[in-house]
Amino acid sequence: MSLESAQRPLFVGPDLAMFCSPRTLNVPVIPEAEVLGFTAAPVHNYIPVDPDFHVSHGSRGPDFCNVTITLTHPGGEDTVFVSIWLPRHGWNGRYQATGGGGLAVGHDLAMYQPVLNGYASSSTDGGLTLKHTVDPQLGSWALHKNGTLNEPLLVNIGWRAIHDAAVASKSIIRQFYGIDPHYSYYTGCSQGGRQGYAAAAKYPGDFDGILAVAPAINADYVGPLDFWPAVAMRNEHETPPFCVFEAYQRAITAECDPLDGVADGFISDWDVLTSCPYNPDTLIGASVPCEAISANVTITPAHAKLVSMILDGPLNESGNPVWWGLAPGAAFSTTAKTVRNDDGVWTPDPFVPGAACLKYMSLRDPDYDLTNMSYPDFFRGFEASRAGMGKYFGSEWLDFAGFQAAGGKLLSWVGLADECIPPSNVLDFRDHVEKVFGSADNTDQFYRLFTAPGVAHCQGGAGPQPLDAFGALMDWVENHNAPEFLQARIENQDGHEITRSLCRYPRKLVYKTGNVDKADSFECE
Repeated sequence: MSLESAQRPLFVGPDLAMFCSPRTLNVPVIPEAEVLGFTAAPVHNYIPVDPDFHVSHGSRGPDFCNVTITLTHPGGEDTVFVSIWLPRHGWNGRYQATGGGGLAVGHDLAMYQPVLNGYASSSTDGGLTLKHTVDPQLGSWALHKNGTLNEPLLVNIGWRAIHDAAVASKSIIRQFYGIDPHYSYYTGCSQGGRQGYAAAAKYPGDFDGILAVAPAINADYVGPLDFWPAVAMRNEHETPPFCVFEAYQRAITAECDPLDGVADGFISDWDVLTSCPYNPDTLIGASVPCEAISANVTITPAHAKLVSMILDGPLNESGNPVWWGLAPGAAFSTTAKTVRNDDGVWTPDPFVPGAACLKYMSLRDPDYDLTNMSYPDFFRGFEASRAGMGKYFGSEWLDFAGFQAAGGKLLSWVGLADECIPPSNVLDFRDHVEKVFGSADNTDQFYRLFTAPGVAHCQGGAGPQPLDAFGALMDWVENHNAPEFLQARIENQDGHEITRSLCRYPRKLVYKTGNVDKADSFECE
């Protein structure tokens, strides 16, 4: 089948109910899984009811066939829900699977945009909602009632759930449209990005192309370390108004930004992330505005010490960092957020998935009071995570040889101001893959990583946002045009447009001449 024909509607049914029914669709066969339930129902004019979706007033939503499969893995006692959405009109011949984020395997709303754009799409909860009774971000699913790890669910989020959904989806697509998808893709960010890497390693034939943004690889480290700022605040008995952290972010950026060759508002040289010489003590005594209390706050030595601990990350007994801390220039707003309670007292507002990782996966104690976590308990939990969670979330088993041999393409980008996952984690893994495959050029044949200066986790931040990474992946897969750049744009608070042509790692953006807001003033070197 040609790409041209794949882009034409392959299915236009006069009566969606006639085709979208358990009477006309067969239950798919999923290896090593048992299907417990199977439904198919038409959906008309679907409009998401969610604050994260901005749908134009009066616009019409897509019509699609909503297939829901309930499955289990014999002996695993899990109940997994897989959702498959099949557009009625204008299917483009492609399948786009979606991933999760935090401690969730997937989100059904992630399918809305793909289906709107003509893709058949899928999502799965991986069983982590415990039959839609719990929020997977809270992590309680990770333990059985007897306190032992729920290993089947950890395997599901680790790699199995996305594969099961892909197998089921391809079967349903074939039945519904009468033809296999011409191309199969996966897209996800954070946990979803890590799931993309896992799919490439474990099931190299599932997807022709994978877009994995800000991948949470080494989540056995990332999870507990995202809780480190809250532990430091509790044990140092110092919880600053959040405006203190905002002032430090501005100060760090102001000092480290010029080290990349130009002061443009964000750090473009990824080497600066580990070499920025900023000393938090330099802000001691400064008076900073604090809108939350309608007053100024004076930076204290205790504030400076706390910021240093967050930037460095936890230190081992020898005084060396156990991993990367908060990236210079990144916001403190996710892992070091503080809020003012009704009594006017500032308290830590920790990142929920990080807290859940420590409580349920590391310490394995649902009754543990994280608000009083000591340093020894934190390090005990961190070591337990390293020892026990690596086989589900680590990077040691991410072998891309099969994916390369299958002709798959893996496209990643990471924000250099990522506040949740140290960008250096992703860059370090890419360096490792280069060593495995012999060179950067060999690796670039199937795996390309781009760096986005000033961009936060998955999106946001001061830097220009990648515009169409998925389109670049499609062009690579379908037309063999390997991307050299990712175009990025943002409109700043003053209404000025800032553009960049993001570089393929290990190249860096280097300022040459001209307007610092324009992409053509920079080159990748």
